[in-house]
Amino acid sequence: MSDELNQLSNTDPGNQALLTTQSQNGSRNLAVCVENAWKNYGSWWKSMTALHNVTLHVPTGVIYGLLGPSGCGKTTLLRCIVGRLQLNRGEAIVLGQRPGSRGHQVPGRAVGYMPQDTALYKDFSISEMLHYFGHLHNMNRSSILSREEFLLSFLDLPSRGKKIVQLSGGQQRRVSLACALLQQPQLLLLDEPTVGLDPLLRKKIWDHLIHISKTSQTTIIITTHYIEEARQADRVGLMRSGRMLAEDEPSRLLIKYNLTSLESVFLHLCVEDQKNVLRNSTHSIDQDGLTNSATNADDENVPSLDVTTGETPHSEIRRKELVKNPVLRARRAAVDCCICPHMHKIYALMVKDLTVIKRNIGFLVFQFLIPLIQISLFCLCIGRDPQHIPIALYNSEAINGFPTGNLSLQLLNKINPEQIHFTSFNDLNQAIAAVRQGDYWGVAAIRRNFSEGIRNKLISLKTDPITLNASSIHLYLDMTNQQVSFVMQNVILNSTQLFLKDLLSSHKVDPALADPPVIIENPIYGAKVQRFLNFAAPGMMISIIFFLAIGLTALIFVVEKKEGLLERSWIAGVTTVEVMLAHIIVKFFIQFIQIILMVFFADVIFQVTIQGPVLLAMALIFIQGICGMSYGLFISAICEQEVEVMEVALGSVFPILLSSGVIWPLEGMPPIMRFLSNFTPLTHVVDAMRCIVSRAWTLVYFKVWFGFVISGAWSCGFFTLAAILFALRK
Repeated sequence: MSDELNQLSNTDPGNQALLTTQSQNGSRNLAVCVENAWKNYGSWWKSMTALHNVTLHVPTGVIYGLLGPSGCGKTTLLRCIVGRLQLNRGEAIVLGQRPGSRGHQVPGRAVGYMPQDTALYKDFSISEMLHYFGHLHNMNRSSILSREEFLLSFLDLPSRGKKIVQLSGGQQRRVSLACALLQQPQLLLLDEPTVGLDPLLRKKIWDHLIHISKTSQTTIIITTHYIEEARQADRVGLMRSGRMLAEDEPSRLLIKYNLTSLESVFLHLCVEDQKNVLRNSTHSIDQDGLTNSATNADDENVPSLDVTTGETPHSEIRRKELVKNPVLRARRAAVDCCICPHMHKIYALMVKDLTVIKRNIGFLVFQFLIPLIQISLFCLCIGRDPQHIPIALYNSEAINGFPTGNLSLQLLNKINPEQIHFTSFNDLNQAIAAVRQGDYWGVAAIRRNFSEGIRNKLISLKTDPITLNASSIHLYLDMTNQQVSFVMQNVILNSTQLFLKDLLSSHKVDPALADPPVIIENPIYGAKVQRFLNFAAPGMMISIIFFLAIGLTALIFVVEKKEGLLERSWIAGVTTVEVMLAHIIVKFFIQFIQIILMVFFADVIFQVTIQGPVLLAMALIFIQGICGMSYGLFISAICEQEVEVMEVALGSVFPILLSSGVIWPLEGMPPIMRFLSNFTPLTHVVDAMRCIVSRAWTLVYFKVWFGFVISGAWSCGFFTLAAILFALRK
């Protein structure tokens, strides 16, 4: 017998092991066997021990009552049994294998778990909640409906169409119990299932549990702080402060301690345990940094009892110490990530996500409108030349009644009033003072002999300083706004050039004389008059979808983890990859519509020129959206709270946006920033998008297909990291 158990403890996680224990009547299988279990929380320098050397034996087909006050470690022990937590030391064998072993259905269909919290989707109806778990367990529709009908009647639940949020607390707990009973599991773990229930319904539930344990050989572990209620169990385990005080049949415990109630037995054991703790107040720290109580193996206050005789066969089962626990965690995480996804689970998760969306149609419509609003605001507010720029005008010729002609008026008439709006001043100092007050962006000053100076310069070809000074417009500008300053100078220079050409033509002189010695030929790509909007819009479309995609996935897992919804799905056998794939597939359709609407508005409404294949541009945007969703999953994997997600997501928006060349060309950045910009998820994708939109390039060009490759690589990288982190944290 000892050899068999030692062989079991040396078995790899993937191999099946069968634990048996010898009783007076022969051999009997154990559904759950926990030996010398230790569980710590926190870091080694600041840890808290939740389980102290706990041993628990649950034979197949019995009801096992796990009793103890809140915080004594009952829930932690259950989570270790279903594979949600790893023991720091010890062994747990459930239905013949370690939880989480390859091919094992724990977690999975073999176990039904009802947590302390209801862990239900509040916007779901009762029927939708049961169908979700039914699909996860690969039950067909007729089986789900049959079980649903029975559970609604048995648990006295309202109509199946009633939403969870509309139910009372007790009714929600009954729905949670129904989800645990749905697939008729081999092992049923119920954490405080009868809290707040009507006494008649509580008795009805206990009768049903006794019935299925006898007829279906269902093994049931039920935790409760109603100690006398557990007298109906076949075996009970009494826990306090993470220690198992006693484990036996209720009647035998009463006889052993010569007391009339389990509550009295528990009180007696608590008193003895407290005395024992005071006697053994010294602790030793093992090589893993775990703090252990120095407890004797034969101490009657902390027994590890045989299933039938109540003896402690410590010599038959050696303690399993997981010295390389991080290595084991990494190996189990790798296994979790590499398990081939099951389509029925992905389908169930997709239906669940679609149901959540269906319950929030208004928010869904808003999600479709967000990219339209953002691209519309961008096209309306960004890239247009400033209009109606106020400039103070000091025209000395006009003040003095044009003593030398009216060429200054001809020049001013060439300036587009839609771009520059002049306000005349009779005093130059007053005009400059108005600019200093912030009323104008500059002063345009024309000397009183401007017309004469122009004629002397162009006709008489005089180039003395006095003539050059008189024939010029003197600008005193507020240069604090680069774009406004650039437009002011550009408009006045272009208008002056047109004025000079007209003047030369009127004097039979070739107007080409006024052209600068630069000839701009027809451009290879783009137009001679290029709009900033055509430069910035492609990158902005990529950025909008990328950052919206982050919002689609970043908060989902944090919220579900916090409310216990994700953990319950994991206990039902769902893997990390299945959860992530289901979310991405569902969000795929939302993103698809967002991209179509955004591209349509940009191209048709705001005339953003798309020279290349529109479908190719949309495909690149879509792949970048997948990258954003993967990045959102990664953020969700590293964060625990909603506030942390918001800080990380918002904190990464501007660094990525500004360093990717979306708003300003990369050529305008310092060399070190240009180098670092190569390592953002947007830089090369934005460059590829501009090549498609402005140059009509296709996949035969390096920059285009490299953008697709980079986007796909970032997507795979974020997805893989998120999957690994989720698996490690499971």
